[in-house]
Amino acid sequence: MAKRAQIIPPRPDLRRKAVNSTRGFDLKLPPEMVEKLEQVVHKARDTFTADIAARLVAMRTALREADAGDEDQQRALALIYANSLEIKGAGGTIGYDLLTAIGKSLNDFVIDMTELDGRRIDIIDLHVDALYVVLANRITGRGGPTEAAVLKAFSEVRRRFKEE
Repeated sequence: MAKRAQIIPPRPDLRRKAVNSTRGFDLKLPPEMVEKLEQVVHKARDTFTADIAARLVAMRTALREADAGDEDQQRALALIYANSLEIKGAGGTIGYDLLTAIGKSLNDFVIDMTELDGRRIDIIDLHVDALYVVLANRITGRGGPTEAAVLKAFSEVRRRFKEE
């Protein structure tokens, strides 16, 4: 049986620090601090973008080398899984919600996959292409109707060809 949550009120000294501007934090940031924070966010976005681009190159390279044999396929699938998981996690952090959605789609597609055939390689390629388009065109947020249609198509492709 689950216990009910207990709400513990803050100690008076913590409450005083939280609302007292002379001994606690000032809740209104000065313009200089806001500008510094915006610069940090923009620099982080550039770093994230470069990291995601490098991951896309690694996935594309691994996919090209996967034709050689079973061991190469396993290595490629592991790399694609790991990188798509990272992209899925990082996309929303920097405002690229479509990267998160497409990265999740790709991750869901390869999660239990043990071998690659031509059709699966094509589907993974399409996911990577879509990730490149989002990154290159700097499509932030959820996108529009075209992007929604692409995500819906990826869902259908995943459903049809995952178990084949």
